[in-house]
Amino acid sequence: MTRSFRSQTPIIALLATLFAVFPGTKSSSQDTSGEPDLGPKIQFETIDGDSVSGQLGNLTGSSLSAILAGGESKQWDLTEIARIQFDGSEKTSPPARVVLRGGSEVASAATSMEDEKLLVRSIGQPSFTVSIRSVQSVRFRAPSSATDADWLALVEEPQRRDRLVIRREGNALDPIEGTVLEINRDSVSFDLSGNIVDAPLKKLEGVIFSTTTDRETEKPIRVRDQRGSNWMADQVNWNGSDRSLRLDLGNDITHSIPLKELLEIQFSGGILYLSDAEVAEQRQPESLKALLGEDFASTWFATETDTKNLTTVLSSDHVIRIPEGYQKLVAAVRVASEVDQFAPLTVSVLLDNRVAWKLEIQDRKPHGLILPIEDARRLTLRSAHPGPDASKTSPTISNALGHRIEWLGARLLK
Repeated sequence: MTRSFRSQTPIIALLATLFAVFPGTKSSSQDTSGEPDLGPKIQFETIDGDSVSGQLGNLTGSSLSAILAGGESKQWDLTEIARIQFDGSEKTSPPARVVLRGGSEVASAATSMEDEKLLVRSIGQPSFTVSIRSVQSVRFRAPSSATDADWLALVEEPQRRDRLVIRREGNALDPIEGTVLEINRDSVSFDLSGNIVDAPLKKLEGVIFSTTTDRETEKPIRVRDQRGSNWMADQVNWNGSDRSLRLDLGNDITHSIPLKELLEIQFSGGILYLSDAEVAEQRQPESLKALLGEDFASTWFATETDTKNLTTVLSSDHVIRIPEGYQKLVAAVRVASEVDQFAPLTVSVLLDNRVAWKLEIQDRKPHGLILPIEDARRLTLRSAHPGPDASKTSPTISNALGHRIEWLGARLLK
């Protein structure tokens, strides 16, 4: 990066000279509208569904002001705004993805780590440094349908140690536990039980940092940029002097996105964990209700929630209502870690009573799930005995207790 910057220095100096000699020369990045105090053109939607166009006057942590056609200036509380769209289109995205614990997913052109600090460089935006305690994962390779689900499963699985994820032949992902010491442009320095290894980046899928805390409170604002990043923020503010959007990402992390890189701001967050979703229905097997009584069965064999995870039992249904606007379900599913004796089982996801995804679990590994939900309004998590006669098998108390399924990080995305 340093060599590339220095090579451009003479060009920058030449341009500076030209502007000094010919002050009438205009840069293509300058606002030449003749209204230097006006903000960018925007189109925004209110929570009532009204669409409004104008020029941004100001955006603070509590309000939006815009100049409408005819010069009228008007202000709205942010509680009235659903989204703001900027002029611009999606651009080529860099391959790497850095995911912060606050939910932000940053498309990164280059990433390095030293002394437990991660430096993230994004194209067309200022670089920023964060503590690795605020970082969930760094994926060096571009998202791919061949590995997305397996990578998701590894990221969502709680772990006390860091993991170095090697990409084997056939797109198999192989996680190794240890401690990430350093990341540079060529390799990851990794402590493997006292042995320090330098793993080449070209052999890796990424690194996943240890899970040491519960999930953070969901951020109410999602900012999309033109390079494919999704920034989850507590607050955003427009900076008219340098025409950029300043983001408060939580944990004392701030970032500024220039106007030319902005795409959209959503004020509904864009993420809904199933543990927080409205429950439409929970169904336990009739055999358990007959054996224990409906109240006891509903109490002891109901779905359990733990921060961002759900735990269901054999032959139960957990049904939630899907709010409007959500487009995708992502999760990792596995047999609960506290289950001593493993037995195969089948898990499925139903959309409006239609089976949209099904998997027979035959091991203890987490399995990733990425599922478009289309226009469905109800989503059901179901588990059963494997095989064609599963519906004829009557669950017992021991089966229900011994067949507990964890849905890790199960969430809906807009």
